[in-house]
Amino acid sequence: MKHKTPAALAAWNLYPLTRDPAIIAFLVKNDGDDILAQARELIAQSWQGGADPALATALLGAWATGASLAPLRRMREVAARVSANSLTTRLDASRMPEELRGLAGELNAMLARLEEAFQRLSAFSADIAHELRTPLTSLLTQTQVVLSRPRSLEDYREALHGNLEELERLTAMVNDMLLLAKADHGLLAPSRQALDLGAEVDSLLEFYQPLAEDHDIRLLREGSLSLPGDRGMLRRVLANLLDNALRFTADGGEIHIRLGDRRLSVENQGPAIPPERLPRLFDRFYRADPARREGQGEHAGLGLAICRSIVQAHGGEIRCESADGWTRFVIDFARPRP
Repeated sequence: MKHKTPAALAAWNLYPLTRDPAIIAFLVKNDGDDILAQARELIAQSWQGGADPALATALLGAWATGASLAPLRRMREVAARVSANSLTTRLDASRMPEELRGLAGELNAMLARLEEAFQRLSAFSADIAHELRTPLTSLLTQTQVVLSRPRSLEDYREALHGNLEELERLTAMVNDMLLLAKADHGLLAPSRQALDLGAEVDSLLEFYQPLAEDHDIRLLREGSLSLPGDRGMLRRVLANLLDNALRFTADGGEIHIRLGDRRLSVENQGPAIPPERLPRLFDRFYRADPARREGQGEHAGLGLAICRSIVQAHGGEIRCESADGWTRFVIDFARPRP
């Protein structure tokens, strides 16, 4: 016999004096989950016929081998069915032996993570195509119109300036996406230098003061905070949060920046954000108000995602709270290691 299954090998090794070809053929044909009933029948017949008890031992060993491998075969079948179109497949851990339930649970958790990552990647790809389509269409249309007939030098110059604005927007968007890709792969490595965040906030408030005065918005800063971090990255976080607060604060409102105890918060008066939307605010290309999706100019929906990546690279966490007419973005920086 050239190819022996586990059941056949058991019979061959444990019962060398009675290597009955019929028995071996039976085991070769029926090795698997359905061997139990037939093995019992053969065992009973062998005992009635006075056969050596070693045959019964061999058949029981063959059945035990097949039964013990059944959960692994089910795992193999599930793994073979997994694809990009069937990431919802899961193992039934309740049917597994105690020793394999932990492994089945870990495999199910891995499949759940893969499904979530694939869905996010698909949504991200669709959002990228959506966001890039608008400026590219604008560039194409404006260029076609300008070239449709001879124009003055001033007209060509104006058209080039318009194209330059769209190209700058595209460049900024691509750079933001590259930064987020680096963060996803753990390649966003901030420098560590002593920073006075109070001074950085004051500098940004001075920059935004004219815009705030145009809308009669008061900018207030309280407390102080010093910590090691990347100055350029943290200034970008602060600028994004202040810019976001100014855009959503009604005329005559207030914006408060509070610092202290390794925490920084930016609070603005304005309409409350529904609780179900708060967890998604930091997703890429997500906007709490779907009506504001178009016509956002330089705001492509990546600002808060970048804030989260930079804060996490500094070992901190960022969250949003919205209630009672105030929206608050809170950054908790990790305690420095001794």
